[in-house]
Amino acid sequence: MASLEILREWLRKLGWKSGKAGPQLQPRDILAKLLSELEKKKKLGIEEYSFIPNVYMVYLSVADHEELSPLLVGIQDQLKNKLMERIKSNRYKMLSSELCIEIRKDPAVLKNQVAVESSFLKEKSVSVHREKSLIPEKEEAPPASEPSLALPDRKVDSIMVPGLLQRGGKCLTRIIEDKKTRIIDHTKATLEVLEGERKGEVISLKEGEYTFGRGKDATVFINDAEDTLSRMHFKLVVREEILRITDLDSSNGTKVNNISIEEADLRKGDIICVGKISLRVA
Repeated sequence: MASLEILREWLRKLGWKSGKAGPQLQPRDILAKLLSELEKKKKLGIEEYSFIPNVYMVYLSVADHEELSPLLVGIQDQLKNKLMERIKSNRYKMLSSELCIEIRKDPAVLKNQVAVESSFLKEKSVSVHREKSLIPEKEEAPPASEPSLALPDRKVDSIMVPGLLQRGGKCLTRIIEDKKTRIIDHTKATLEVLEGERKGEVISLKEGEYTFGRGKDATVFINDAEDTLSRMHFKLVVREEILRITDLDSSNGTKVNNISIEEADLRKGDIICVGKISLRVA
């Protein structure tokens, strides 16, 4: 019995507890990963300032996420404060005034591990081409009624399409010519979100190729709280007379009008189902 107590005391000093296979993941471990990601992804500016990502997605194992779930709101606030301290002390710059951190669970992440993805997100994205350089400053300013793509509080946009000004579900470019402004519509296809966190939103696409998913490398980022989407779930090819969808070996597959597909040509009214997200070709 004495030798058993000695063994228990020795294990206790090493940090082992009954029923647990080692130390638990701590918030400071997440902070260390975030700071490492910030420094690794910073971009040196032409002047003395460096630009750093302003959107961070933190992925934890399912077990670690459940253990920390009662504290996640407080942890996110503390992580944000610590990153802002680093940003201010090093005089880093961001593309927006808001720093976003979201903590999610990912079955692919092992226990006690932390995966971090970061990106640069602009508050407002407008493509302007000036054909004449001597234009009065007051005429270059956009009208007050035009919408801006603003970063929401505390969460990343569920759907982000970079590049062009959005108005009324259209991809637009403002052209300033001879002191007059005209709008050119580049929209070749539109998708309406039927189911998901951004239900009712319209995605406007110009000609090109687009990948959809919940990963940072997807052209169109879709926030999926239940992880029913793959990080690169499907691809859309948009051409003058073609709208083609291709499944990218996703975990849960891609359906068009309730039929599983690998590749298909889309028409107006077709419904795309990926996980718990539904989109309609408008």
